[in-house]
Amino acid sequence: MLLPAITERSVSFQVGELFYRPASRIIRDLGVLALAVYSAQRGSESESVRVLDAMSGSGVRSLRYLEEARAEFVHANDLMLNYGDHPLRRNLEPHLKAKRAVLTAQNAVDLYMEAHLSGERYDLVDCDAFGTGQPHTADAWWAVKHGGLLYLCATDSLATAGANPAKAYVGYGAVAKYMPACNEVGLRLLVGTSFREAAARGLHAQPLFAFFHRPSSSFRVMMRLRELKAPKSTLVERRLQHVARCAECGEHWRVPSTRLGEAHTLRRCEHTADASLAGPMWVGPIHDGEFVSDMAAEAARRGWAEAAELLGLMEAEASAQEGSGVGSGVGSRVGSGVGSGVGSGEGDAHGALLFYHLGEVQRSLAFAGLRLPPIDALIKMLHGGGYTAARSHTEKKANEPLSPICRTPFLPYPTDFILFLSLSLGAHHICKPRRNQHSRSSDCRRS
Repeated sequence: MLLPAITERSVSFQVGELFYRPASRIIRDLGVLALAVYSAQRGSESESVRVLDAMSGSGVRSLRYLEEARAEFVHANDLMLNYGDHPLRRNLEPHLKAKRAVLTAQNAVDLYMEAHLSGERYDLVDCDAFGTGQPHTADAWWAVKHGGLLYLCATDSLATAGANPAKAYVGYGAVAKYMPACNEVGLRLLVGTSFREAAARGLHAQPLFAFFHRPSSSFRVMMRLRELKAPKSTLVERRLQHVARCAECGEHWRVPSTRLGEAHTLRRCEHTADASLAGPMWVGPIHDGEFVSDMAAEAARRGWAEAAELLGLMEAEASAQEGSGVGSGVGSRVGSGVGSGVGSGEGDAHGALLFYHLGEVQRSLAFAGLRLPPIDALIKMLHGGGYTAARSHTEKKANEPLSPICRTPFLPYPTDFILFLSLSLGAHHICKPRRNQHSRSSDCRRS
């Protein structure tokens, strides 16, 4: 007996006994919007838009790419297709008859290798994988056409938060440490791994957006195959670095892999406390501002409010990460953010790195008898003081003004903008927690 059909956006399908998470619709929305923008940017090119859905499941992603994103052809693959009453064939039946889709039941890596050998390439390869995302972060590049997109997934947020060092090292070739921004670290590890694996294959990739989906604790990254040649060594050295974090004030700073022994000498805060070191990871912008802006406009045109709001946050993040946020005063524009080509995202990494949780900032302000203003007022205040600041989508909590976070790439360490906030809010002194951030003891600096 057939189960009732499920509807997501404009498509209806059946899932049978397969897993389906309605809350993950936003992930599929982003994939559809990215492919729609990509298709629009190609204009009237004669080649049809082709998609490889490497792990299709019920086929909801394949259906949506076909019916909502201008894809002319989808190769839907699922290893379990021939076991039991699998719904994939039934869901795609009209498109199979129209020869707009084909089904296979192969290991996804075999498909990537077949594409490599045959020369067949796809405009979008969607890898809805588990764990660290390997081996798809490496081998899926063989199936992506020049200029095409690779939509990656990783689900092991414990590994990226430092709870499973061996798995992080095997999956990302990196050391992961727990820190308040560990969810963003996970995105940067996935982007960095994908960038490195592409470079190892003589390819130059760049991120278009990176999204942490809290309900499923999954990381989704959209990469673009920019050039069919490896990036310059100087770019690799700038983009893949380690990140240090001061245990006393929470300041982050970049540490080139060639200077790991000098990590303490590179810090910008005045503390001497131990610093945790994580990486290597991607330290450039994780969103392409222009591409994300086009996606946001497309989401608004379709009436997809949730996606439009999320992409608006990403656009603001991109501005802060590129060091080009709005604001007046000295240093309101940090770093060139210049790249070759529209929306290249290849500018120097002088913008914000990881976010600072405002809970840490509030603890310092509390010693001066102050409280943080509402988040919107706070960001406006920071812009007025010459900072670039934005919320982070990875830590958004509704209706809790103290829980969102703040990026400050201009003089970025927390002691600097805590001092600025204290002066702006009328404090006569600024207090900073000691090394144990859960302690009530503090150091005070007269302003």
